[in-house]
Amino acid sequence: METLQEVAVYFILALVCGIGAWLLKTKKEQLLKTIADLCQKAEEAVQGSGLGAEKKAKVIAYLEAAGVSVTDTVSNLIDEVVEKLNKKSGWLVSSATSTATAAVKTE
Repeated sequence: METLQEVAVYFILALVCGIGAWLLKTKKEQLLKTIADLCQKAEEAVQGSGLGAEKKAKVIAYLEAAGVSVTDTVSNLIDEVVEKLNKKSGWLVSSATSTATAAVKTE
């Protein structure tokens, strides 16, 4: 009977750990999506190159206003998102600007 109880306790512990891991993963995904959205907004608000520090400050301000504590980990996530957007030219502003410019030139 003790063995059965031990197995049940270990099963419950494994279940709790699995749920905790899933919750952490979900929270991180939500945070990354929020950061990506805020980076896009900062890019729209502050136009120009070489203004990364000002744009990051806006993202941090948005996050803090939303009640997110900006730790070194969150700051690094912001940098990672910006790096990925830069590598893939994923900025909506540059895409929209290119499309608008092309539309104006064809008229």
